[in-house]
Amino acid sequence: MEKFFKRPWVVVGAIAVITAFFALQLPRVELDNDATGFIPEDNEAYLISEHLEEVYGEDEGVVMFVGLERKQGTVFDQAFLSRLREFTDAVEDISIVEEAASILTMPYITGKDDSIIVADLVDDDFTGTPAEIAELKRRLSSWDLYKGQLVSDNFSATQVIINLNIATEDLMRDDVNADVANIRKTANTMFDGLATVYLAGQPVMTDTTNNAMMTDLTVLIPLVLVVILAVLLFSFRRWTFVALPLLTVVVAVIWAMGAMPLLGFKMSFMMVILPIILIAVGSAYSIHVVSHYLDAVKGQTLSRDEHREFVFSVLRKVLKPVLLAALTTMAGFVSFCFTYLVPMRSFGYFSCFGVAVALLAAITLIPALLLIRGPEKERVVKKAKEKKLSRLDTALGDIFTAIAGKKAAVLAITAVVLAVSIYGLSKVVVDSSMVEFFSDDSDISRSDRFIREYFGGSTQLTLSVEADTTEALLNPRTLTALDDLAVYLTERVPHVGKVAGFTDMIKRMNQLFNR
Repeated sequence: MEKFFKRPWVVVGAIAVITAFFALQLPRVELDNDATGFIPEDNEAYLISEHLEEVYGEDEGVVMFVGLERKQGTVFDQAFLSRLREFTDAVEDISIVEEAASILTMPYITGKDDSIIVADLVDDDFTGTPAEIAELKRRLSSWDLYKGQLVSDNFSATQVIINLNIATEDLMRDDVNADVANIRKTANTMFDGLATVYLAGQPVMTDTTNNAMMTDLTVLIPLVLVVILAVLLFSFRRWTFVALPLLTVVVAVIWAMGAMPLLGFKMSFMMVILPIILIAVGSAYSIHVVSHYLDAVKGQTLSRDEHREFVFSVLRKVLKPVLLAALTTMAGFVSFCFTYLVPMRSFGYFSCFGVAVALLAAITLIPALLLIRGPEKERVVKKAKEKKLSRLDTALGDIFTAIAGKKAAVLAITAVVLAVSIYGLSKVVVDSSMVEFFSDDSDISRSDRFIREYFGGSTQLTLSVEADTTEALLNPRTLTALDDLAVYLTERVPHVGKVAGFTDMIKRMNQLFNR
């Protein structure tokens, strides 16, 4: 130990250099709240998703929903429809947009004589006359595909379905986030005064979660630092010994966060709590060292050599309990390293690493800084000799002494709390819906409720049916089975809002040919 701290400036300098290196990596940290990232690559659901992307294209399933509610009137207002056309055209000019489907762009399939005619649902020369509105209502009512997908049952709301030509993982790119924000801004600006705008879908959820994560990082980290600072200042009442524990946790946070981009990991919403946990948990080890040092040095006048030996004696005394405290904490975080969910596993890796760094800083950086600082000045020592226990210290001591004397009551209360907790475990509900992360009055929650109430919902489930030959897939029995499945899902399965597939097109054409 003496050899290690022979040159304390070297210890401090080495830690400072490593900390600076990890700090330079922080700008490279990338956010990642993609729910598919929770699934390991060898999982069946992940493999099926990859297969569907190969068959139907990488952009399959990346959809943004723009709900428009006319609280006064219907969607058949000529001014509103003109603005809807302008919005659709503006959105399709954005690079990531493949297609924007609305009541103005969807095809209308009808028949004349022996021919099938595909035309626009709304003609380009639509002016909003009563006759044109009546015809549009008739067309919308003639095909169930429109209801619950493009227009609400009472015609007070419509939806624009925006298909994006990007893969799911591209949602984390800065340029994609900028385009999604552009779509949101365009919708809110163009329909201001004409309709209430609701935005939902995975791109909106990703953008909202990213913003929430950045807000949490910029608010929670300073907040927890202020709380820790207040507790330390209240406990030690000297800035020197307040700064030492804070310094060690800052080092731990920088090392843990800076290691993420170096090892190819991204910051999921699980990782957002990592700095807060490290600050709260990691400060305990340095507090132990500082507290033991202050308690032992109180009232002593030491020379520099005596102080050096004194620091070593304190370190030897606290090393074992601090090490055991860190190991028990790491043991809890290690359990995350064996979970099936990838982001939780990553959280386990870096939380263990951060705790280890906090321990390392507590038993190396703090002693080195104490050695550099030297012994207490004589006037401080005299003041410490004269200091008596405060009224608060006396009161707290009396309270905990009284509690310690009530062993039976403490055991009984513990047993009751344990029983209630075990009962509560049986009531835990597993819920992975990301929209539930936000309060009910947030924009994302209100939009999700609106899309679910008036349309098919913002969450899509793709069912793919494959056959050995095209003839087998188009066999009437196969098509009937698919249609029966759609009816069953719509009528019997809760939370299914809308079922659409290629059988809807076949049924429509069959109806026109055989009317």
